Amino acid sequence: MENNDSSGTNFSSFRLISFAITHWKPLMIVSIIAFLFSIVISLLITPLFRSSVVMFPTSSLSVSEALVSTSGSDSRSGILSFGEEEETEQLLQMLNSDEIKEKLIDKYNLLEHYGIDPASKIKYTLLYSKIKKYISFKKTEYMSVRIDVLDKDPVLAADMANEIASLLDSTINRMQRKRAEEAYKIVAEEYHQLQEEITVLEDSLRTIGQMGIYDVEAQSQGLNEAWLAAQSSGNRELADKLEKQIQVLGEYGGDYLFLKEFLKNESDRLSLLKDKFTRARVDLEQKLPNAFIVNQARVAEKKSVPRRSYIVILSTISAFMFTFFVLIVMDTFKKHA
Repeated sequence: MENNDSSGTNFSSFRLISFAITHWKPLMIVSIIAFLFSIVISLLITPLFRSSVVMFPTSSLSVSEALVSTSGSDSRSGILSFGEEEETEQLLQMLNSDEIKEKLIDKYNLLEHYGIDPASKIKYTLLYSKIKKYISFKKTEYMSVRIDVLDKDPVLAADMANEIASLLDSTINRMQRKRAEEAYKIVAEEYHQLQEEITVLEDSLRTIGQMGIYDVEAQSQGLNEAWLAAQSSGNRELADKLEKQIQVLGEYGGDYLFLKEFLKNESDRLSLLKDKFTRARVDLEQKLPNAFIVNQARVAEKKSVPRRSYIVILSTISAFMFTFFVLIVMDTFKKHA
């Protein structure tokens, strides 16, 4: 079967092979030149080594929720759970933050390492372009995050990849700690203030108790019965004494009942606040890793780029095909001239 090209010339497979054999000399010369040239070019390219860190995000559950929560739900497994897509996206966002990049730039002096002139007006534009080229973060199909670092120094590539993973954890912890500090201050102030208020309530109840008031309902019934009995028996002295006690009970009994009920409510609120206070303190003082490191970066034993064999093969084939196409076009024009 024959194929029609745009010029209307028919070339069968046999004729193409025959054409290539007829013009073998220019095809061979160009292919050899491309072969040698690609070898030279590939040798001039600086070899780069790749080191990678693979990590899974942890669950977004806080330390206090996972370990000291008294809500009744068993969330201990939360600290052992892998995060889901949302947590993975959050890790990627943090890895691309300027804070991590700036710390990496300072620690490894990347301006000098990448050969960027510190006096250049666009030094950071050039630097961030280099970082984007040689350092990459991506989500894998298994919802893990992969950190890849390419560098001419294999040891530095591994160190930088591991350092990025470490900076990720410390950066997240710093942000969480800042928020935890504010939360702790608010809860601690509220908790201690309520403790002081409860102490005042207890002192007030103690003062009223020293007046002989300790159970208003029972005392009221007992005193009234005793007063009536004293009145009936004609014991005026006892009746007067009981009447004074009834007056004290009437004057302060309402306050006692109010303070007692108020103290109970405030004590219940203090119990809830104590739970929040404990959790806030745990969140402030204790930190769990924010990622499960599956693979730490190791020093690469072989270069990752360039793949010289690929460069040579592709360049040679491309040069052969391009030359072959040019010869066909030239031959077509010659026949129609």
